[in-house]
Amino acid sequence: MKKLFVLMLLCCYHATNMHAQQYFSLPDIDAISFNGSGYNIDVYTKIGPDQYSRKILQLKSKETILDKSSNMNLIKWDLNSYKDTLSRKDIDDSQEKFIEAKDLHTADFNSYIGKTFTINDNGKWKRKKEKSTYVLKFLRPELAIIQQLVHEDGKRIYNYSTLSSDIPDSVVTWRSMNTDQLIPLVLEIKGGKKIFLLYDRYIPYMIFPSPEGGIIYSSLDRLNPVAIEDAGEKYDGSKPYNFQYFNIKRHYGVQQTETGKYILLNRLGQNVLKEEYDSIKYDSRFIIAQRGNEFDVFNLYLDKLNIGKPKVVKEVEDTQVGCIEVLNEKGALYYDEMGQEIGRPDKRWIGLCGTVPHWEHTILKKKGYYQLQIYTNGPGTPIDKDERYWLSDLLPTDSVAFLDGQKSFHRTGNSWIVGEIDMHPEWIRVGRKGKFGIVAYEYKQPKFARPKLITKRVYDWDEKTEIYPTVKVTGKIIFPIDNDSIVMQPDGLIYFYKDNKVGIFPRDKAPVYDEIKQTTRSFYHITKNGTPGWLDIKTDKEYWE
Repeated sequence: MKKLFVLMLLCCYHATNMHAQQYFSLPDIDAISFNGSGYNIDVYTKIGPDQYSRKILQLKSKETILDKSSNMNLIKWDLNSYKDTLSRKDIDDSQEKFIEAKDLHTADFNSYIGKTFTINDNGKWKRKKEKSTYVLKFLRPELAIIQQLVHEDGKRIYNYSTLSSDIPDSVVTWRSMNTDQLIPLVLEIKGGKKIFLLYDRYIPYMIFPSPEGGIIYSSLDRLNPVAIEDAGEKYDGSKPYNFQYFNIKRHYGVQQTETGKYILLNRLGQNVLKEEYDSIKYDSRFIIAQRGNEFDVFNLYLDKLNIGKPKVVKEVEDTQVGCIEVLNEKGALYYDEMGQEIGRPDKRWIGLCGTVPHWEHTILKKKGYYQLQIYTNGPGTPIDKDERYWLSDLLPTDSVAFLDGQKSFHRTGNSWIVGEIDMHPEWIRVGRKGKFGIVAYEYKQPKFARPKLITKRVYDWDEKTEIYPTVKVTGKIIFPIDNDSIVMQPDGLIYFYKDNKVGIFPRDKAPVYDEIKQTTRSFYHITKNGTPGWLDIKTDKEYWE
């Protein structure tokens, strides 16, 4: 019983301490002042007619022990112990905004949670697009956002961020030009009057609540008050943008407990999942928590998703809409941030560099001999380059191609960014007497190679090309020429077929599956010795139905 009492006492203290991180009470403070910079708040206690004692209140970052991937620091209130005495005239002369507790409304912070407010700045605040509307949303008790919204289609809006759900470009709706995620903090002064501080690395916004919504001050427009007004559901169309450019590693961190388990902390020091887990992953748009063989998956609203009984959960990177791939009792599926099943996700829009080199790889046959040509050109190359390699060990009767069965392919300096597969030009598929294998070559110019420079007039431009002497190369058979077929798939896997079975090169030396077919990025449906199951290609682990 005594141990139980101590445990309850510790839990109560822990809960109170966490609450104190977001709420800071100064019941003797009669007034505050600020200059709009967002770094200090001066707090005053009245000690006589027009006489005040002053202290300085700041918000600071406090380091704590978290996982190595986290960039989060805890928020710490810091009330300077030094105080001085000023007259009201001294305060007014400092040109700071001075607000007394008696002039404020009483307000319940919880009544703002889940609400959206229009910020009526009349175009005075700096914005990314003219005529955009500033909007304030309290998404959760510990998270608020300020967005710049426009009401239009998406044809002229380039969004580089993953969204929570898909909005077709043709749809006219509220779209965000910018979303700032902020931590709401509550400063309580005399009479229980509350001031809401929206914190990032400093305090860019301060809100003085009222029954209509309140007044907001911004460091974007120093000391000029702006009204906020309850907008109801007016801007609901912008919900997919609520976590636009959200940096999850700045808002959360995993901490190990005394039991050896793990919890997820936010910047207020709160255990946001309310439980301990064996492991917690939080890469970008999802929080994947595991206890034994069971998974709990949360979106950025911290809602637990209903995704059946998963065996494996993976977040999918660089998609237009946040999604996970899940292997559960239904098979391999994609789910969005609301826990809804979706089809194959589209990749996120990426801006590409135009001044990159281009490479064309081509297999040629000259007088019965096979050559590989590598032609380099493009805006990232000052002079075109033509290299040829004589594949000297191949027979005129051989069937020669790249692993996908084609004679040529094209790549650029952007190929790895857009996710184009590695074609492995150093591996050549060779067919001989009805069987197929793989021969590896090294394409390397001699140290003192002297190319011939050719200049050709193309329109108003002199196009220069360096033509290198043909280099004789001899390959090495890295996969025997005894397979019925070898084909690189669109996902980059190299299948080989033999005796009515299929294997994956270079993982397998002999075929192991009756069938294999990709379903999601990671999961392949397989049949092995008549037994159906799933292969996780990223971990090479098999799961059986």
